[in-house]
Amino acid sequence: MKNILELIKRLHVFLIFLVLQVFALILVFQNMFYHHASMVNSGSDIIGNIYSKRAKLAEYLRLGEIADELSLQNSLLRMQLSVNYIQADTNFRIVSDSLKKQRYRYLTAKVVNNSLNRETNYITLDKGYSSGVSNQMGVISGGSIVGYVTNVSEDFAVVMPVLHRSFRTSVLMKNSTDLGLLSWQTGDPEHANIDDIPKHVHVQIGDTVLTSGFSGYFPPLISVGYVTEVIDNADENKYHITIRLSTQFRKLNYVELVENILLPQQEALEQQAMEANGTDNP
Repeated sequence: MKNILELIKRLHVFLIFLVLQVFALILVFQNMFYHHASMVNSGSDIIGNIYSKRAKLAEYLRLGEIADELSLQNSLLRMQLSVNYIQADTNFRIVSDSLKKQRYRYLTAKVVNNSLNRETNYITLDKGYSSGVSNQMGVISGGSIVGYVTNVSEDFAVVMPVLHRSFRTSVLMKNSTDLGLLSWQTGDPEHANIDDIPKHVHVQIGDTVLTSGFSGYFPPLISVGYVTEVIDNADENKYHITIRLSTQFRKLNYVELVENILLPQQEALEQQAMEANGTDNP
């Protein structure tokens, strides 16, 4: 206490000046309109900047929630595409309320684990059978194929991606009806392979590759990638093609699961045909 009194005694002139200065400024701002307005405007600018920074921080913290909302909206919009419905034959009498029957249903999920550097890579999603996920559902992201579901628990699902040595699906070249087989032999997470495209199909570097819709996992005309290399062996009648994948697996975050609602019916009918013919292939 004694030290404080000594300090005040030594600085009493400066402290009196400071008090008088503050008092003078208060009188100026209270009685002079210009100075008062300047103070109010300056205060408003400071508060506005604080609120702006706070809003930006809140928006940043909500990025995950915003991504969820956008992904859900994408799913809802994708469900309205015509490829998800079967057009009824109008030559027959329609008993149901609509001429269209839904074939594909979409569900949004978040990637919680993802491997890239193995021969048997996998992706884990945060949705399971409690959310309506089942085996054989296709998985896409940003309109490009990712893979299909192979294992499901109550709250999680495991996906076999394109980046898996056992992955296969039917594809075609844009503007062509000839089918090829997509596989992953490159060991590179950005490239894959297509075989069985016949040589009468005109294939060039940069050509687009799409899903055919025949695999049952994916709707038709979903982006797969574009051609980066075409190998034409003289003793074969088909191309060996390397493509750059449309999906950026290194940045995979949110995906859409695609359920082919009519697939069980199709597989049951094909199984009956195999059993009736006594063969392994329908």
